[in-house]
Amino acid sequence: MRIASRTGDSVRLELPSNLAEVDQVCHLVQGLLQDKLSTEDHFMILLCLREALTNAVIHGNRSDPEKTVTCTVAIQPELFEIVIQDQGTGFAWQNQKWELPPPTSESGRGLAIMRSYFEEIEFNKSGSQMTLRKRLEPPGAREMLQIHQDGSKIVAKATENMVGSKTDELRMEFTKLVQNDRIDLTIDLSAVDMVDSMGMGLLVATHNSLKARQGSLSLINVKPDIYNVLVVMRLDKHFTIQKTK
Repeated sequence: MRIASRTGDSVRLELPSNLAEVDQVCHLVQGLLQDKLSTEDHFMILLCLREALTNAVIHGNRSDPEKTVTCTVAIQPELFEIVIQDQGTGFAWQNQKWELPPPTSESGRGLAIMRSYFEEIEFNKSGSQMTLRKRLEPPGAREMLQIHQDGSKIVAKATENMVGSKTDELRMEFTKLVQNDRIDLTIDLSAVDMVDSMGMGLLVATHNSLKARQGSLSLINVKPDIYNVLVVMRLDKHFTIQKTK
């Protein structure tokens, strides 16, 4: 793999037709994504990138070591884009049905995976170049809590890490939820990668407010590292903490 050019949050790479090179590209792009997108976006972007590069190496260039694949990745404030070009003859993308293969099929899932995540997929006329685009939420547009309420039972999925820089905003959101009596609040931490001491303090304060109103707090889908720290800090003595399965 060779970095042909790099400017800000955009990088253009060239790689030979070798699947081991795909691993290197994905590793580099993973570093580019760090702290810019959610963990869920990281997984899907890297998966789709891997599928597109694999198609270019195997189906486009037919694993010909004399041919290369070019990959450009660009992150803009509200748009993520991948452009991949191989040196093959292309394919008849106009006839592509984008259907999932039968469950028993051993191949044919790559394009369906890419279509499930990226909003725009474009090809050049021959089909040797693919462009994938995903629109991103502008900074500050994402809700910190996704709320589902059924009477006195509330499930709030946290979409941000519970760290010092976020605790004031999260505190305001939690305060709105615990104003009524007998509220059972469940916080889903499946999208949370970090809870620092200030985040723990916020959880304790939320628990205390709920308990004073005869309510309760529980945490679900807590990642193992976070779960271990919360237990070491004995927070499981105050409220229920359920580790992710």
